[in-house]
Amino acid sequence: MPPSSLDFLSKESIGIIGCGHLGRAIALQLVSHGYPSNRLRLSLSGSSRSLQNIIDCKLHSCLARNDEICRDCSIIFIAIPPQSLPELRGLSFRQDTMVISCMAGVSLQAIRRILGVDAVRSMPSGPSSIQEKRGIAAIYPNNEVVIRILQALDLRVYRLLDEDLMHIFTVGVCLPAAFLVSEDCDRAMEEACEFLSRQYPDFAEIRSWARDVLPTFGTEEEKLVHIGKMATKGGITEAIVESLRENDDLLTALEKGIKRSRDISSGYEMK
Repeated sequence: MPPSSLDFLSKESIGIIGCGHLGRAIALQLVSHGYPSNRLRLSLSGSSRSLQNIIDCKLHSCLARNDEICRDCSIIFIAIPPQSLPELRGLSFRQDTMVISCMAGVSLQAIRRILGVDAVRSMPSGPSSIQEKRGIAAIYPNNEVVIRILQALDLRVYRLLDEDLMHIFTVGVCLPAAFLVSEDCDRAMEEACEFLSRQYPDFAEIRSWARDVLPTFGTEEEKLVHIGKMATKGGITEAIVESLRENDDLLTALEKGIKRSRDISSGYEMK
């Protein structure tokens, strides 16, 4: 058997709390890159649909409770919707566990206060781009082990110098959905890109990535279903998509996405 790009994790056990679209994509990439499934643990939110998806992916032997993941795993991805974070309160994480949060808008301070653990934040692009090996991800603070894991999963990694930039990066990974809703937006995108690049210079590069990963669809219904999967309830993509459907211009829609991300963050700061 050829060496795996994840051989450096040979002594680690990995858990994924929340195995919806994103968590499942991460799990499938880990296994496809040679990580042994008998050292992978996945938890569900209780949805029968999510369970069936796990069974269809032949990952059902990896299922575990959240407390089992916290007990057994040395690396844990948290891939639940940000609104579900309070449900994890009371879990007991090992002191040596590396926690990687993929929750949009949830600050490190909020994670520390609610879960009692220090984490690394990573914001990956959508599940389809990850499975197609064309994904990107931001990371804060810098952590070479996390970067190495993400790169081994074929993600292009952006190291952020300030946690606040995560809000802008997050709307960047929502751009494919925005482009699908508002297909004729080249000039508006130039204006939005110019404005947001003043705050985060890599935004122009992310815009180009978003164009490159746009899927094609056989029917309008297929496109709408795809957008629906990306725009989760209460999320940043939903805020952008709803704004565009209300005929806002693209910059306004992206600013509403940034506001949604900040609102999620500030909501936890006040709890």
